[in-house]
Amino acid sequence: MYERYNDECFKLLKGMGGHFKSDGVPRIPNTQRVSALYLSANSASADEKITFLHEATKQIVNLLNNPNVTDTWDKTKLDNLLNVLYQQSTNLGHCATQVPTRMSKYRKPLKKHFRNLRKFLNKMKYSTQSWEQVREEVERHLRRLLFLVHTMS
Repeated sequence: MYERYNDECFKLLKGMGGHFKSDGVPRIPNTQRVSALYLSANSASADEKITFLHEATKQIVNLLNNPNVTDTWDKTKLDNLLNVLYQQSTNLGHCATQVPTRMSKYRKPLKKHFRNLRKFLNKMKYSTQSWEQVREEVERHLRRLLFLVHTMS
């Protein structure tokens, strides 16, 4: 089920935006820390992975559900993407509430990473280029989350 939701997210994410020339545009800072966080989650227990998936998906929804989102994105596809991610987050949330695990190890770093993405968008005045970088970052998150799901099988 997760893979089906994720496939739909990839299709919507790819189809809702365009391409841009990234010359001279500052890149999103500190993405190495989130890579280390995912590496750590790969070796976590299945219960911790479910909670990680839930928190990361919830953070993606919060990031993209922004009134300053670029007007170059297809709004229908963005709304559909948010609906799929919200449904996915809700389903994961039901699983996560039945898991007696602590998330403190992952929750804080994930929240910090997504807060930094919001700060980046604000610093870049919510430009189309900054939103495109965030879209690419969300795609990387979805790929990493899918890999994390595969480590549970």
